[in-house]
Amino acid sequence: MMSETTEDRFIALSVEAAAKTKSSSPKHLTVIIRKEDSGCHVFCRRFFMCILLLAVVFLTSIIYGIYYFANTLPDVCHSKECLRSAATLKQNMNLQVDPCEDFYGYVCGNWADDHPRPENRIANSWYQERQLKIFRNIRSQLERNASRTDPKPVAQARTMYQACLNYDAREKEGAKVIAKYLQEFGLPTLPTLLNHTRFGPRRYKFDWIATVARIQRKLGLNVLIGFDIVMDQEDRNRNRLTLEYHYSPDLLNFPAYEWSKLHSKGYRSSVEPVEEEEEPEDEDDNDADDGPDAAELADGFLKIAEAINPGFNGSKYEASFMTLGETYMDFFNQLPGRKADNADDSDDQEEEQLSYYTVQELQNITDAYIAPDKPYPIWQHYLDELFAPFPGAKPTAQDKLQMSDENIDFLKKLVRVVSRQPIQVVELYIWGLVTTYIVSHEYNELETEEDCAKNVQTLMGLAVSYAIADKNFLEGTKPRVEAMLNDIRDEFNQMVLETNWMDAYTKYATLEKSKSMESLIGFPEWILDVRKLEEHYQGLQIKKNRHLENWVSAIEFLMKDRLQTWRVKNEKYWDMDPTEVNAFNVQNRNAINIPVAIIQYPFYFLGLEALNYGALGEILGHELTHGFDDSGRNYDKYGYEKRWWSNHTLQEYDKRADCLVKQYSKYYLAEAKGFINGTRTLGENIADNGGIREAFRAYRAYVKRNGPEPMLPGFDDFSHEQLFFISFGNQNCEVVSPAGAAAILQDEHSPSKFRVKGVLSNMAEFSEVFQCAPGRPMNPEKKCRVW
Repeated sequence: MMSETTEDRFIALSVEAAAKTKSSSPKHLTVIIRKEDSGCHVFCRRFFMCILLLAVVFLTSIIYGIYYFANTLPDVCHSKECLRSAATLKQNMNLQVDPCEDFYGYVCGNWADDHPRPENRIANSWYQERQLKIFRNIRSQLERNASRTDPKPVAQARTMYQACLNYDAREKEGAKVIAKYLQEFGLPTLPTLLNHTRFGPRRYKFDWIATVARIQRKLGLNVLIGFDIVMDQEDRNRNRLTLEYHYSPDLLNFPAYEWSKLHSKGYRSSVEPVEEEEEPEDEDDNDADDGPDAAELADGFLKIAEAINPGFNGSKYEASFMTLGETYMDFFNQLPGRKADNADDSDDQEEEQLSYYTVQELQNITDAYIAPDKPYPIWQHYLDELFAPFPGAKPTAQDKLQMSDENIDFLKKLVRVVSRQPIQVVELYIWGLVTTYIVSHEYNELETEEDCAKNVQTLMGLAVSYAIADKNFLEGTKPRVEAMLNDIRDEFNQMVLETNWMDAYTKYATLEKSKSMESLIGFPEWILDVRKLEEHYQGLQIKKNRHLENWVSAIEFLMKDRLQTWRVKNEKYWDMDPTEVNAFNVQNRNAINIPVAIIQYPFYFLGLEALNYGALGEILGHELTHGFDDSGRNYDKYGYEKRWWSNHTLQEYDKRADCLVKQYSKYYLAEAKGFINGTRTLGENIADNGGIREAFRAYRAYVKRNGPEPMLPGFDDFSHEQLFFISFGNQNCEVVSPAGAAAILQDEHSPSKFRVKGVLSNMAEFSEVFQCAPGRPMNPEKKCRVW
């Protein structure tokens, strides 16, 4: 028998009680029964609550975990700029190369696969590709139909471009227009020496001085006498005139193969177009850069004569043209200041000494040199003719020319040579230069749309800049680039303070120059003002289907502006073309010029500041450092060339610079079979080494202010500082032909792969970031550093 439970007894008592109480028995019984049900309900509810609590805890844990991992895993940048940068870098890099062995090969090892060198170019690089992109953009703008809303200069630029492409009209107008210009210059269409028996030496009159002045005024071409307008080195608020060595290319400075192409294109109906790949043979051929011989000159002159004299049969005068070629070469070889005579690979020259002379004082100097008793008036006559249309701007007797000792010496020797030559020979020399210059431009049917766009951009650069300018640049991009430059300047200043080889006075003067350095970024803001742009080009005449006339008109317009305004006080001066993919330091103005064309991918807009500072940031630092390289250090904060460093600091500077000279002189460029000239490239190497340090420090300061950046897609294993150096290396990627390699050895810039190697092997920070052990090629024990 089962024992009676407490619950059974409780129920029995309740039933009994209910029987005794009629009125309440049903209700009471019901309540007692519900009491039993209530216990089950409480249990279920409590069970449910426990399950719910566990679920909440579980979900909270999941949410917390998601939050935790979302905030501890690196963020990834998925902007289009980041995706493009990631794809580009991945394509260019060769991860099979050890970055501590050859960082250039590591970053640029596959670059040539997607960026082959065009057959008509000796090299290809990011800079050249971006410049071509700019020209294509210019071409696209110039090919648009004219709009009523276009400023007049933009419409004129489009007219000039269309005339350049009209080869039939160019050939039709050519001979007549060229003859007109030769007459204006005072030159015949055929050299007088072709029929010299008609004119004896005493009977023939030719004013060569007036002729070269007119050519300068109308074509901007230096012939025999070089002319320029320069900033006064004693007062930067004014300009000075100078007469100097003529820097225009001479016919005998053309490589022989260029001469052949030039004159083949000069007379288009006589030959088939010449392929551009006709480069000189292997770089071992030392004669590849020699100019044409007498026979080639004779052939070129004959074809020019036929091109500008319809009906002229040059075959009847072949012997006479051979004599012309020989005479030209003989005269050229007597001229002073030939490039070959002045070449100095050591570049170890004293600072140029500048002096001031009135025109009469210069005349006395040259007269005394050639024959004191036989004056040879030249300089006043030259300037009178040059400024003839602008009497208000004509130099006075009190105006002094700013001259270097080197140019004084050149002018003395020039006058002596010219004064001893038959005047017909001088005429031949001028005729040969000018006709070649004009004919090669007018009859060049191999010019492409890009060539024509480039011509327009050269002559009407500000109008073209207006057409392609991003109107949001001034408010968006420019302030960010200025902020980057300020960061870099701050780091340079800090590096100066940290130096232990500069005395206090020189440090202070250096900091003052850095703070005073002007920055011109993008383009002049006023070109976006249509009224000001049209005022700037007021007076320029451009005609439909008149290519040569437009070309000369535009040059004459530019020269007119220079000659008329040479006395105007120097204000903010944009010594650059906004559409050029480059950057400059104008040392005699203490200014950095950063054209808008270089503020583009792959130098900027890269998605991450690590990449931006590694590319454009290094460029900005490079240009700033040029103000303190082996040349820039000679200019003070006002741009005056003077000695402003102490002797002790100069000695210490030279010691450190000599380390760079020796370092880079050991680099051997196998493609050109030669070593780099460490002296010639010193200024650029100083700027490279200083610029990368400043940019790297500036990026670290940026991260300290703003916190870490997102990761680059596909580069999870790379730190941002590694990406900084990869971006720097990427902007230097290029591919060159053997001829290009030989040319690079003569350049003031080191070859790209050695720019990368030289700079990074001098940076301990690079070796730390990529964990390069001491003694590896990219982490040598001996490092060079100026800044």
